[in-house]
Amino acid sequence: MKSWWQPFRHAMHGLRQSIREERHMKVHVIIGGIVLLVAFLLPVTSVERAILFLTVGIVISAEMFNTAFERVVDLVTQEWHPLAKAVKDIASGAVLVLALTSVAIALCIFIPYLVQ
Repeated sequence: MKSWWQPFRHAMHGLRQSIREERHMKVHVIIGGIVLLVAFLLPVTSVERAILFLTVGIVISAEMFNTAFERVVDLVTQEWHPLAKAVKDIASGAVLVLALTSVAIALCIFIPYLVQ
């Protein structure tokens, strides 16, 4: 019988693997960490802090989905194919949209505290 911890261990392995192997994941984790550190240094509200945590989590999750899509495409075909390129480009574009949105959210939250 499987331990109820086993799925958690697999998930943590996937998180560690994506951080270790994916350059963009490292960037998202570092920038997300900085954003959350600033959120604790500035007198932001608990709701603003929760929004920032959620935003960082969504961006990191999106990057992990992007990595998963890229690896599945690579598993299916090693040859260049326009649909394989489209899948990779669209998934990457989704991460870019979320990353830019998260920057806008962080600016909306931080700027009023920084200009005081």
